[in-house]
Amino acid sequence: MLIREPVVDKPKNLVRNAAYEAECREALRPHLDAVLELAVKAGWNRDIAGFSLMYLSAKAVKPAERNAA
Repeated sequence: MLIREPVVDKPKNLVRNAAYEAECREALRPHLDAVLELAVKAGWNRDIAGFSLMYLSAKAVKPAERNAA
């Protein structure tokens, strides 16, 4: 079976644009849905899988430096 790398849409807006964050969410949404479906098919509860993804996402984000302005 050929496994291809998932394609995430590239941003159309600059990071400082108000639409950038929403655009990112929409680019990632189908991939998140796919991961959740895989977890459910494997036997995991969808809510617990969702909470686990939120936890892992929060741990993956580096906190902003305190002195950054």
